[in-house]
Amino acid sequence: MADNGSSLSRSLEDYLEAIYNLKIANQIARVKDIADVMGVKMPSVTEAIRTLVSKGLASHEPYENVELTDEGIHLAKNVVHRHNAVKDFLVGVLELNENEAEEEACGIEHAIRHDTLEKLMKFAEFVKACNDDPSLRLAHFQHYMKHGSYPADCNISSCDWQRHHHRRHHPRFAPSTRLSDLSPGTKGKITCVFGHGPIRRRLLEMGVTSDADFEVIRTAPLGDPIEIKIRGYRLSLRKSEAENIEVQL
Repeated sequence: MADNGSSLSRSLEDYLEAIYNLKIANQIARVKDIADVMGVKMPSVTEAIRTLVSKGLASHEPYENVELTDEGIHLAKNVVHRHNAVKDFLVGVLELNENEAEEEACGIEHAIRHDTLEKLMKFAEFVKACNDDPSLRLAHFQHYMKHGSYPADCNISSCDWQRHHHRRHHPRFAPSTRLSDLSPGTKGKITCVFGHGPIRRRLLEMGVTSDADFEVIRTAPLGDPIEIKIRGYRLSLRKSEAENIEVQL
């Protein structure tokens, strides 16, 4: 039985993050590319991948690209989410420059607790959205954390809050889901095609690639097949294929 990823080391979390980001940017994650991103030699990457495979978080065959399992993708997204949230706080509230914030976030992201992270994110959003006297912001924020609403003397608009809330993450790491989970009429953009071998090759050959816009036309009663409109034509996909397609709405 594979181990779960609850006790991943900082190094393995970094590998998950690197593989996920490469998949988002390039559609593939090769051992050489992972080594370049991590700044290590290929044998080190091979050993880390072997550990991820043993934990059920990745799959890899010799001379093939590295793939993440569903659990691996879930954990990788959590790491990316923590990294972006910490970096956003360091840049937006503490006013560190991009390079400093990136370096600091790489260390903090592995140690911060989930509930602490959520409070940090809310504080960052509150400070950026609140237009009143800076000396009052901490008291207003504490009121918000305790009561879930803003005090009457806080000059903040819902539009300001929503705008900053939706800018919190880099567009590449916006919340996403699988194509197989969508209903007819849903529109979005392909963010990544997972899987490997014949299934992945077929999807790419049919034009299912990163940044392609799509619309779900219809789904069968049991969700198989799924018909979508992409690149100006209609395409019918098996549910097993759609499960390998990550999209952003």
